Amino acid sequence: MMGMTPAFAMMLKGSTNLQQQIRTGCSPDDPELLQHYINLALDSADAAEASSEKIRILLACASLLLETACDHQVALNWRHLCLDQIYRPLLRAEKTSTTASDHYRVRQFSLQFRLLTPTFF
Repeated sequence: MMGMTPAFAMMLKGSTNLQQQIRTGCSPDDPELLQHYINLALDSADAAEASSEKIRILLACASLLLETACDHQVALNWRHLCLDQIYRPLLRAEKTSTTASDHYRVRQFSLQFRLLTPTFF
């Protein structure tokens, strides 16, 4: 990304550990951790210049939440928290998409979400 500030670069670098914490549900009783991750993804998408990059960030966040929600090895309450919050990046992606390609990517993810959710819950 062009024009990335050092603070923003550090924030993204630290998100890998945060993503791992979200994915494994290592703190299932800490919903603030999930909120922090989603807010970081939303802020990262806002800071991205290209529409396709914004969509990529938002769908990556939603995908991690969906993957976690569908994992039976993760605590059930954490899975439910992820499922309850998946609308935030997904709704932002729908509002942000401007090109036919972006709309297609968001629709494909929404379809995947609708198909997988009843299977795992």
